[in-house]
Amino acid sequence: MTLKYYFNVLLLIYFLTPNGSVATSRLQLFKDVLDNHDARVAPFDTTAEAIPLTVHINLMSIRGVSEREQTFSTSMWLTLGWMDHRLSWNPSSYKGITSIIANSKNVWSPSSVCIYNEVKSEKCLTEDNPVTIMNIGWVAYTTTRESVTQCTLNIRKYPFDSHVCSIYIGNLFEVSEFLLPQEQYSTISLTHYEKNEEWDITNSFSSLHQTYDASLNLTLKQLHFHVEIKRRYTNVILSDLLPIILLSVLNIFCFLLPIESGEKMGTSMAIFLTFAVFLTIINESMPKSDDTPYFSAYLLTQVLVSGITVVLESIVLHVHFQSSEDTSDNKVVPLDVDEKVDEKETKRRVCKFLKIDAKKLDRIFMISIVIINVVSLIYFLVQCQ
Repeated sequence: MTLKYYFNVLLLIYFLTPNGSVATSRLQLFKDVLDNHDARVAPFDTTAEAIPLTVHINLMSIRGVSEREQTFSTSMWLTLGWMDHRLSWNPSSYKGITSIIANSKNVWSPSSVCIYNEVKSEKCLTEDNPVTIMNIGWVAYTTTRESVTQCTLNIRKYPFDSHVCSIYIGNLFEVSEFLLPQEQYSTISLTHYEKNEEWDITNSFSSLHQTYDASLNLTLKQLHFHVEIKRRYTNVILSDLLPIILLSVLNIFCFLLPIESGEKMGTSMAIFLTFAVFLTIINESMPKSDDTPYFSAYLLTQVLVSGITVVLESIVLHVHFQSSEDTSDNKVVPLDVDEKVDEKETKRRVCKFLKIDAKKLDRIFMISIVIINVVSLIYFLVQCQ
């Protein structure tokens, strides 16, 4: 054996011994902490020994918002934390190890923590997942969740609507599992949130909700995680609102067309049919709900105004051609016919008496339509604020 050989052996022992010690310490830690732990037994006996519970939500994305079903779909990471004093150890006895990772089935975990307003059948957090155990006995359980929760949505202000959707998490069996939800340590995070193409998140916060149950003589506690969302309205304005405003302006220009051009009735009819087709297209893209949006009322108003424009143009043309009829003052009336003016002559004389001609009617009707359009648009915008 050469000196070089002994030197290499010593180096090998030097580098392997610390790792071996740590590995041995971690193995001993699992034996001391987990092997003697009964996962079936909770770390409390009475309400006086209730353990603190924290919930942290890391929201990843908004998968969808259904106005018809009144639901809010999200993807998230959800972390539960609780204290179990039986899983604590002294790090100095195990080479400074302060945390270990185990499977949730090997430790006691609260099986009664559920999402109260979850729509799907899997409401409670009972899946087997890794847990992180700290040396002080703090256990953190992390899982992913595709959640669909109930959310009251009022779309009357569409497309400028905003809503607050919440996730309610609480203890389902408060009479048997004694957990104390901690509001100050329960948070919702948007660190890894991916933006949604239709909705923006304006705010997020958590709160502790307490209700007294007289039948159980118990105060029930829930952690509420609120997400304030606002619809992105730019696309709706460009694709829906602006075309409607442009069509309403074209309605006004129908009254500016010369009567002699013969295009007044054709133009007003074309705009009315365009409104009818556009109404069908928009109706397919609008959210479905029992609440009627102000936007729908505004759109319906413009369709009615367009139909009224067709009627008004018919009146203008009728007055124009009625007044242009050549009526002879020397017209001979047979003796066997009563001396009365027929219906057309009566209308002509009424218009002449009121000094109303077709051009004046055009101006009056145009001003009326302009006022209706401006008032309806202002009313819609004010109501959506």
